[in-house]
Amino acid sequence: MSSPLVLASRERVIELLKRHYANDQLTEAELESRLKEAYAARSVSDLENIVVDLPALGATRADASIKATLSGQERKLSGIVPSELTLHARIGYVELDLRDATFSPGVTTIDVHSFMGYVEIHLPEGVRVENHGSALFGYFAVKGFDEHSDRVVRITGRAVFGYAEVLLPDVDVEEEGEE
Repeated sequence: MSSPLVLASRERVIELLKRHYANDQLTEAELESRLKEAYAARSVSDLENIVVDLPALGATRADASIKATLSGQERKLSGIVPSELTLHARIGYVELDLRDATFSPGVTTIDVHSFMGYVEIHLPEGVRVENHGSALFGYFAVKGFDEHSDRVVRITGRAVFGYAEVLLPDVDVEEEGEE
């Protein structure tokens, strides 16, 4: 029988592994392997060794920023979305899929900056969008049905010679391209 300290540490490590997997920092095989190690661990030290090589998770500005300069970034997040997220596309693109992500009640702000690039954000059902973005020789839009919800996604920022587009679930991307 494990001690209460080991049990609590095991739960913390398992939750941490799931968050890293949700943030695409572990493959499914790595997750399964580390979970097996966590369930077999007999001490707090054994448990800490399972996650010692993983980057720290937190709500710092650096952790909540996705940047693409002369390149592209495609991300699919399925964990909890930070309350503030920044996207930068400079002569590049950022595609962010949040359809499987969890939004906390209240306001989540996504600050978008696109210079000669594009940003595309896919949101899940059950969120309300406030668009405070603007464009200069570009395009900044929200497409789809805006629901009434206590979970608000506020889009801010600017598209200069580029575009930023937020897509809600009822938008069919294939149909949209045929219009």
